[in-house]
This record gives sequence, structure tokens and C-alpha cells, in this order.
Amino acid sequence: MSQLVALSQPNGHTSPGTSTAPLTTHDGASSRDADADLGSTDIAAMLDAAKDSSHGLDPPTGSALAGQPTIVERGLLSAAEAERLVASFQRDFVLTFPFVVLAHGETAARLRAREPFLFLCVVAATIGSAHPLRKTVAEEIMKHVTCRVVERSERNLELLRGLLVHCAWYSYPAEKNHPRLLLLIQFCVSMVHDLGLHRKPALSSDEQRALLGTFWVSIGVCGTLDRPITMKHDGRTEECLAKIASAEHPSDRWIAPFIRLESFLVTMEEVYASVQASGGRILVQITRGALQRQLDSLRADIEKDLPSYPSSTANSIRIEIKHAELRLEALSLREDLWTAEPASAIRTTMLMDLIQRSQELIRTVSHLPVSEIAQISITTTAHVCAAVGFVPTAVFALLRLITTTPITPGNPATNDSATESQVQAVVDAADYPNLITELANALDTQFEGMSTAAKEADVTGSLCLKMRLLARCYPYQIRAVVGSAAAAAAVPPAAVATAPSQPAASGQDMSMMAVDAADEAPITMPPPQVWLSVYGDLDDIFPVDDIQWDSLLSNFTGFG
Repeated sequence: MSQLVALSQPNGHTSPGTSTAPLTTHDGASSRDADADLGSTDIAAMLDAAKDSSHGLDPPTGSALAGQPTIVERGLLSAAEAERLVASFQRDFVLTFPFVVLAHGETAARLRAREPFLFLCVVAATIGSAHPLRKTVAEEIMKHVTCRVVERSERNLELLRGLLVHCAWYSYPAEKNHPRLLLLIQFCVSMVHDLGLHRKPALSSDEQRALLGTFWVSIGVCGTLDRPITMKHDGRTEECLAKIASAEHPSDRWIAPFIRLESFLVTMEEVYASVQASGGRILVQITRGALQRQLDSLRADIEKDLPSYPSSTANSIRIEIKHAELRLEALSLREDLWTAEPASAIRTTMLMDLIQRSQELIRTVSHLPVSEIAQISITTTAHVCAAVGFVPTAVFALLRLITTTPITPGNPATNDSATESQVQAVVDAADYPNLITELANALDTQFEGMSTAAKEADVTGSLCLKMRLLARCYPYQIRAVVGSAAAAAAVPPAAVATAPSQPAASGQDMSMMAVDAADEAPITMPPPQVWLSVYGDLDDIFPVDDIQWDSLLSNFTGFG
């Protein structure tokens, strides 16, 4: 035991009164004598060492960049504009991400003096994509991350809160598969544990918000990108939710709906991942039905309070609800679950519901006030991308079922005319080119005056460019799936270009558009004389092969 105490002392030195005699003698006397010599100080040190499984030097508590001039002091950003941006964050941005709040009456001058990294991240979130300082501010943030978080292993609440703000409104630079964003989110998760927020007996309000915010961002983004989710909804999460609901800041009562909806998504994904192909339609019905009841109860509990929330907050929560609703239908896309009944009425209903729920989410975002567009968080952006990717995926699944219907003598539902009618109904109901063009137009309001190259460097700007490309490639993919004649019939002259985006008629039974199909030989149809463009111009449509289309669509189904 005395040897263990010696090892617990700094630099291997023993404390006064600690025996350095051999551990044992032939009769064990030395060991007993050493143990008897242990003082209370030595025992306390030994117990502390046993509690701490780590070793080495403690990370620094001060900032390596302390005292360096800020972007305001260097003349890059005026003091007046800094105050305006901090005020905008407090007034507007907290409404859609209530996990980092500033003290009442906080000023930019005080914030940059006390928490310079958090100040930088607030500026980056509020400055706007078209601002000439966007790149400079992003580089300053990464300078702090590299020097303080990576090189010096600094860990403190300011860094965690700043990283959360930066991740929540991450926009620059846009990268394929988002490696930097994912790394920053992992830093947040790691810092939560390094600071002991997952086990400390008592957390401050800021610590509780930071823990819950890390949970929301990490699950929302990593789940969409199909990355491992390391944070769990556990007892500490529930404890923080209970305490934060009665905290001092008004926005704290908006936190619970965000967390509970994200927790439901985690549960649903885990349950769906466990569904075996052998279960087939029956298991899908039972599983989906149970989850639907859970979501209905959760939605009813949340929606009763929405009228009392600010518009931005209520809209963000509605988008989260829409995302949960469309995810409920995701099993309809798993082909291995439907081998026995590929065109089951249950499946076709789920596919049409998936299209409708995705449309509702997209239209909710498209119709947001311009002032709210810039406040959209990265998690909401990820959910929008999922909806953009789900619509054509579900459409093509339905069209494959329709076009593999065997022609049965005496059954009018299987003749050429009926098949073309069903194809047309599905394509018209989806209205995909108009749907995503309207969304791109709404999101593009952030990028006025920016070049194409500058938009490509922005996460949302890049997605807008790709959405416009999807709209131009989609008609050729329709033709590839259903055959030339059916595709030509499904896109009437200039109809999509001139008609406003509208949901299907309320009395229309969308679930019956693709029923009574079976997995047999496809119908062959004569080629069309012309392939009509949704823009009225044949040259304005991009022909792409399946590989190119899948690559383009992966920007949304995998969020880049």
C-alpha cells in the first residue's frame, strides 16, 4: 500500500511519513509497519488517485491567445456592427437554437473582452454568407480551435458554447461529406465529457444548455449523415430538461420540444434498424403503428404550447415534427422487407405518405419569412436535405412498381392507358421540379450578389445550386424508370413551368395511385416523338446516367 501511495505523489516523490521500506519481509513485518505509518494525508491522496483513472499533466486553464487583439481592435469589424450582430443573436438566433444564451443586456464590448472565442462564433453565425469578412472570421475561429483545443487541449465552457454556436450555424467552408463540421461536433461531445457535464452533481444553467445543445446538434447532424451517435438520452438528459424548464431565461422552455423530438428519432432509428427482412409486411405494420402512436402523443403534447412560442421557434419545431413524420415511412424504401409483396397497399401508402410529408417540410421552409431564412440551423438544413432526397427516391420506387404491372386480359387497371394515368398521377402529385426550385429560390435570398464559386463554398449555397440541377435532371430519370412513352405522357407541355406548386387535392386518395402492381415483366411502349422539357426547352434538361444521378442525389440523402 505504501508503494501505491508513493506512486500517487507528484513526480514519484514520497510524502513525509511514507515508508520506503521493502513491501514485505519473511514475516510480513515491514509491510505492516509501513501501513501503520500511513497518515490521513497519504490515505486521502491514495483515494484521490484511485478515483482518477487519468494520468499526466492537467490541461491549461488559461487561453493561449489571451491578450491578442480582436477583429474589432484590428479594425476589421466596427464596434457598432459588432454590437448590432450580438444584439441580433440575442434577439433572433436564440429563437431557433436556445442552447446558448447571453446574459441579459450583454454587449459586444464585454463579450469580446471576457469570452473572445464565443464572440467570434456569434459574429460568424450572424454576419451573413455574403459578408466580405465571412472567410476571415471563419479562419479566426479555426485558429482558436487549432491552437487552444487541439494543440493545448484547453477545455472550458466558453470553448464549448462557442463551438456549439459555430456548429449550429456552420456554413463555410462547404466540404464534401462535411469532415470539418463533423470534427467540430466531435469536439463538442468530447468537451462535454472532459468537463464532466455528464456526471457532475450540479450543473449551472449554461452547462445544462450546453449539454442538451450538444445532444441536439450531434444527433441531428450525425444521424442524417449516417455517422455513429455517441450521446444518449439518459437520466442526466432528463435531469437537465427538468431543471432547465424552470430556469431564468424565457427561451429555456423551448428546449424540451427539440430534445424530445430528436430523442424520438433516435429510438425510431434503433427500432427500424432491428427490423429483420423475414418479418415482412406484418412486422412493418406493427412496428410503424407503435411508433406512430408514440409520435402522435408527443406531437399533441408539443403542439398545445406552440401558439405561445415566437414565430421562429414554432416554425423550427414544426419542421422537426415534419421530419419525424417522414422518417416514419422510411421502411417503405427497404426492398428486402417487401420481396413477398413488393406492391402491397401498405407499402404504396407509406411511399405516398413519404412524398407528402417531405413536401410539407419543404414547403414549410420555402414559405418562411425572409428574415427567418438566415436563422435556419444546420440541423434543420440536414432535415430539409433528407426531404429533398426522399421525394424522388419514393417516386421512383412507386413508378417501378407501376411499370412492372403485368397486362392482365379483362383487367382495365393493367392496360397501357391505366399505367400511363398512374404514372402521371404520381409525377403530378410529387411536382418535384417546382417543389425544389421554389425551395432554392427561398434559400437563395441569402446569396444576392455572390458568384457561383462563392455559393459553392457555402453549405446552403452549394445545396441551392445542386437543387436546381436536380430539377433539370429529374425528367430524364423519370424517362429512364418508366420508359420513354410513359415519361413523355407524365410531363405535359410547359405544365410544370407555369403551374404554381400545389399539394394534391384534398379529396384525392393518393395511396391508390400505385396499387395492384406485381413483380413481373415490364410493359413495352413505343418511343415518343419528342421529350418535353419542364422548362419548355429540350436543351435545358440535363441527361445523366444512373451513377451521375445517384451521386447528385447523395448530396441530399447523405447531406453531402
